[in-house]
Amino acid sequence: MSNKGFVFVIIGAIVECGWAYGLKHANSNLEYGITALLVCASFFIFMQAFKYLPASVAYTLFVGFGAFFIVLAEMATDYYNGNEINLLRVFFIATLLAGVFGLKRLEK
Repeated sequence: MSNKGFVFVIIGAIVECGWAYGLKHANSNLEYGITALLVCASFFIFMQAFKYLPASVAYTLFVGFGAFFIVLAEMATDYYNGNEINLLRVFFIATLLAGVFGLKRLEK
């Protein structure tokens, strides 16, 4: 498995987190425009990952890391707003992350 493809997937997933938050919190045309740009950037970066990874692996990594970053951002937001961190949520996201890294390791 190519590390370059893996890096593209992680960057694309981070950008995906931005547009997912934009879909929830955008209130003006500028914010909707930025969200649309992040959608385009995310999928462009994701397409670059396909050059270095098998499609099934790239898609699984992209979805897994996207979910991971979004949950992480929500947990940080909740904590910032005075809510406690749900340990079961941490456990399940850690399980997801272990599966994603296991898949990467399996493809070597």
